[in-house]
Amino acid sequence: MKILPRIMILLAFMLPLGADDLPVVTLDEAITAAADSNIGLQQAAITLNQTIRNADNLLTTYLPTMSLTGGISTGASFPGVYNALRSSTSTDTSFNGLSFSAGATVQFGFAGSMITDAASRRISKEGAALTYETRYDSIEAAITAAYWNLAAADIAIENATLTVEDAQRSYDSTLEMYESGMADELALSQTELALENAKYTLQTYMDQKTLLLSSFRAMTGLEGDFTTEPLPDPVLLSLPSPEELFAMYSETTAAIRTARNSLASAENAKDTAAMTQYVPTIGLDVRYSYSGATGEDNVWDYYHHTGNGLTGSLTVSVPLSSYIPGSSADQTRRNAADQVQIMALGVKDAQDTLLQTIREASLTIGQQADMLTMAERSRDIAQRTYDLAEEAFDAGLMSANDLSSARMSLLSAEISMVSASLNHLLSCYDLAYALGMTIDGLQETYPATIEETV
Repeated sequence: MKILPRIMILLAFMLPLGADDLPVVTLDEAITAAADSNIGLQQAAITLNQTIRNADNLLTTYLPTMSLTGGISTGASFPGVYNALRSSTSTDTSFNGLSFSAGATVQFGFAGSMITDAASRRISKEGAALTYETRYDSIEAAITAAYWNLAAADIAIENATLTVEDAQRSYDSTLEMYESGMADELALSQTELALENAKYTLQTYMDQKTLLLSSFRAMTGLEGDFTTEPLPDPVLLSLPSPEELFAMYSETTAAIRTARNSLASAENAKDTAAMTQYVPTIGLDVRYSYSGATGEDNVWDYYHHTGNGLTGSLTVSVPLSSYIPGSSADQTRRNAADQVQIMALGVKDAQDTLLQTIREASLTIGQQADMLTMAERSRDIAQRTYDLAEEAFDAGLMSANDLSSARMSLLSAEISMVSASLNHLLSCYDLAYALGMTIDGLQETYPATIEETV
């Protein structure tokens, strides 16, 4: 297939009005702005940070719990009050001394769920990373489509503006001829109708641009006037079969990795349920305590202390009831096993969906490439027709209305090429996203050969 560079010639002359005075917002800048202002992506980033911290703090699962306790008390004896420390009744006010205690406790527990805790934290972190990646990819895809549609809308508006200008000149010329008796009312009516149709088309494109721009601003948070980059040159592709593309790229795509992460999470939950059901729970408690008291009578002549020493306990809890078929623990384990089967089917479903997406995207790319060829041929025919019409008009063999019609046909053919180029580009983006590639990577890996483009 042969695609002439006339599309880019059209793009060069059909920039938005006043574009030279407007700042250019690149596609990457638009994607960054949208990502920065997207609440869902911000939430996914916070969740990802949480799971990273949880994974990094794995040792907290196995470390014992330690605590220290302490206390101190004092008092005074008043006349007529029995002093327990001195075993006598006070005849005057005196200081009773100090009583104090201190202790340390170390507790350690082990349960079957601790065996799978490391894997659970790792799977959660991977899942959060995939959620963030998927959200970002979704934003990137939406902004890319909106961005290039804006670029195409600017071209459509300029094209429609040129059509209105051409229709206006045709009408003015026909009106002069009508007033001088050289054209009839039918010719004047035809040029007037063509002018109104051109104005209607221009207004339609302007309204569409307004809606596109409103949506684009809402997604990106960008304000003020700006223009976009021009549509890139069409790059035709020579793709392997969808099945080959699936075999090469499926396991690295976010869709399949997400499905496999869900399966891994279900398998981990199954293992956790089994460990909880069969593995005994062990608890170790070690305590050390010390207490004492001091007293005085004018001078420190009384001292008393007791030390309680070191104590400890070890408990082993065997979940005997969990071994009974039909118990709550047994049901939990069976339900977890069923969930593994569900997630395995989810992987199969994700694979089937991805393969179908690749097939449809590859088919669409081929169809759009054919449309580019057809649009080019139509444009060539329209160009030759307009050239002949100009010669006929200069020779006085064609009316201004007929020349205007030929000009409008040429402009329509030009914008059809732009539309085909846009659709082909967006189809390539769809396939690139499905394969987990960039558009540049796809075009550099599978460019069409010269023979294929002729």
